[in-house]
Amino acid sequence: MKRSFKMFSMIVAVALAAGCTNAPAPLPAPGNTGAPGATGPKKDSIIYAQSVAVTSLDTAGMQPQGYPSGYEAAFAIYNGLVKFDDKLEFKPDLAEKWSTSADGKTWTFNLRQGVKFQDGTSFNADAVVGIYTKMLDKTYNTGAYTLWAPIDKIIKVDDNTVQIITKEPYGGLLNTLAHGSALIPSTAALEKYGKDIGLHPVGTGPYVLDKIEPGTQVTVKANEAYFGGKPAYKQITFKYVGDASSRIAALKSGQADVIDAVPVEQADELKSSPSIDLINIPGLQVFGVGLNQNNAILQDKTVRQALNSAIQKEAIVKTLFKGYGTVLTSPLAPNTTGYVKAGDYGYDVEKTKKMLADAGWKAGADGILEKGGKKMSFKLRTPDGMYPNDVMVAETVKSQLKAIGVDVTINKVEKSTFWDSIKVPQAKVDFDMVLFGYNPSHGNGGIQLDALFATNPDPAKNPPQWNFNWYSNKQADDLVAKANKEVDQQKRTDLLGQAEKIIWDDAPYIWLYAKNNISAKAKNVDGVSVLPVVFTLVHQTK
Repeated sequence: MKRSFKMFSMIVAVALAAGCTNAPAPLPAPGNTGAPGATGPKKDSIIYAQSVAVTSLDTAGMQPQGYPSGYEAAFAIYNGLVKFDDKLEFKPDLAEKWSTSADGKTWTFNLRQGVKFQDGTSFNADAVVGIYTKMLDKTYNTGAYTLWAPIDKIIKVDDNTVQIITKEPYGGLLNTLAHGSALIPSTAALEKYGKDIGLHPVGTGPYVLDKIEPGTQVTVKANEAYFGGKPAYKQITFKYVGDASSRIAALKSGQADVIDAVPVEQADELKSSPSIDLINIPGLQVFGVGLNQNNAILQDKTVRQALNSAIQKEAIVKTLFKGYGTVLTSPLAPNTTGYVKAGDYGYDVEKTKKMLADAGWKAGADGILEKGGKKMSFKLRTPDGMYPNDVMVAETVKSQLKAIGVDVTINKVEKSTFWDSIKVPQAKVDFDMVLFGYNPSHGNGGIQLDALFATNPDPAKNPPQWNFNWYSNKQADDLVAKANKEVDQQKRTDLLGQAEKIIWDDAPYIWLYAKNNISAKAKNVDGVSVLPVVFTLVHQTK
């Protein structure tokens, strides 16, 4: 059913109603103890109610598996060479230290010694070389091959030293090694289970798999021999609870100890609870409305910039997201590696109208802008239920563009078919605008800019990454390519910043917001962190 919003203030009522549509369902809580909403004694076992089901712990598999839940459980079982801290700084993990050659292509990693996999076999250079060499094979690494493509080979120097050789200098290598696809399984387990390793994960991490029920739950128990300290809990259960109201009810009743994906409509209520801690972290997932560069109207940069000034982004964040978000000032979100503030398209209706009038657009009898007998009319595609408040955001954009004389028709697409509907050859593009969100789980701004804005190589084929609106700027391409070959992080950021400013000024999107990652936990649960890259981690040690 079509809806129209004649006044932006009407969104408030819709947004408030959105938080009341799902009735909570009961959640069993096997093995969990403690009073509802307990603030008393610390527990020795916890339940993490996740919004996405875990279907596999195969770190080389396709996402989602489910994403992000599969990685959240995998991080409890495995380690990698490098890891992120909660500010996305790189920290040693199975590699105690590393260095880079003068030409920026050879990275040497000194491995932690005396570490055992959970099956009793030794962690060493052979384990690293074995799995990372497999990750260079796109038929094996089906989930994250683009992160690994810049690597040429992995070499064993000795039992405790490996070298990773990149094809060219590659400044994003540490981001790849901190990603979930770089977690290291036991070589013996890989040989034993092969393609079924996702159901039989064996790592070096603080927790050992106890039981996996794909699509339902994963239970892990403490690895008492863990090299990084004593695990905080004897047992952790990752349980799928897809309905947000049910997750919140479970947390309030004590049937769950940690939940993720808290809807913004209920965040303030949980924040005020004396027995619950709300964890609110600015995230890296950026949202905007992609503008089809094949549309003759949208090929005019003045029009694209004017559309950016027509949208009340601050009001969207405040009203639809209750302030749990950040208005974009760059194609990248703050905290992304390489972020530089690129500008600010402030809301200014008079400026917008003047820009469009100067470009030759005048209001017709029906109030819709016209030029050369052609109306400024667009089809806006949005997924339905894939992103928080996605349809309402699309309707808000439609309403505010109508206020300046732009006609927008919304095309809602089921989330199961959304990706395939936008990644099509240039001649088959059947939309003018797309509401889209991109989350860089690697935290790498260079990869993100490349994925979203690099010129597509062949108009007769699907975009190889996420440049579905067919944007192209050779100068930006060159800067991103040069940045990705720069291992000096400050020089790399400077180059990416130049590219960000060019892309921002080109306005291939109506830039909107970066959403916050919101989770919650009982106050008597310790060691929970939420990373800007989206993961809620519950496996910290004491």
